[in-house]
Amino acid sequence: MSTDLHAVQNYDADPDTVFGKFSDRGFLEGRLQAAGGIDPEITELTSTGDGTDRTVKIATKQAIPASAMPTMVASLLPGDPVILRTETWRPTDDGSYRADFDVVIKNAPATLNGTMTLSPADTGKSVLTVQGQASVPIPLFGGKIESVIIEQVGKLLDAEEIYTRKALAG
Repeated sequence: MSTDLHAVQNYDADPDTVFGKFSDRGFLEGRLQAAGGIDPEITELTSTGDGTDRTVKIATKQAIPASAMPTMVASLLPGDPVILRTETWRPTDDGSYRADFDVVIKNAPATLNGTMTLSPADTGKSVLTVQGQASVPIPLFGGKIESVIIEQVGKLLDAEEIYTRKALAG
């Protein structure tokens, strides 16, 4: 069983400008700090190739206080859960950017993976669409934990959207 994630973010900047932020270390560090969590860190930021062959890989790590989670979920995890997130971005031929992403909760049988697409919208604007699936293969409790993961990721995406809008506004 798995639980779906779907989120949409709209930005008042074209995809190239937004992606420029998404692949900038200073922006990413600020976004991690703004999203909260314990000891946020960029563990990898690499860019290879250029043009439509460019690939940008972003890996981050941060912990969520166990106290911020429902008691039932927190009781299943040792200490504060550490979240490992990896995004691998590539430009597409139509002016969009697409990423495959994976989120792993260290020491827990929980994963979230999917895609993000940053596409042109109205003139000079863009839209980020996030689609994924959370999976926790634990009988009886898996669906509940998946729902908590989707809820927490939704809050994280909201915080990231607010930070990105402010950064784009200058």
